[in-house]
Amino acid sequence: MDDIALVVGILQDALNVPVSTEVPAQRPTRLITVALTGDRSDEFLRRPTVSLTVWGRSDADAHSLALSAWHALTDAAQTHDLLSSADLQTMSRDEWTNTGQSRYLVEIDLTINI
Repeated sequence: MDDIALVVGILQDALNVPVSTEVPAQRPTRLITVALTGDRSDEFLRRPTVSLTVWGRSDADAHSLALSAWHALTDAAQTHDLLSSADLQTMSRDEWTNTGQSRYLVEIDLTINI
C-alpha cells in the first residue's frame, strides 16, 4: 500500500472532513491535505514523514482539527496492521497563508511495517 494512501484512508475513516493529496478547485472550509515530505526507510521498515495542511473555520477549529488528525494516526498505530507509530515532529499555525482562513501545518514521522 502507498504510504500517503494509508494516511488518507485512516484520516478519512476517523474524521468527518475531506482528506486529499491536493487542494480542490472549490476548497471546502475544513480540509486536510497530506503530502510526503521525507523518508528514512530501510530494508525492514518504511519511515516516511508526512505533512498535513489543515484548514478550519477559525484558528481554534483548525488547531483542534490538526490535533484530531494527529490523534487519529496515533490511535491507528495501536490497531492498524501496517502502522506501528505516528510521532509528532511539529505543529504550527501557518502565518503565511494567503487564503484568509486559518491553517495549521503538522509534520508526523510514521513507522510502517513492510
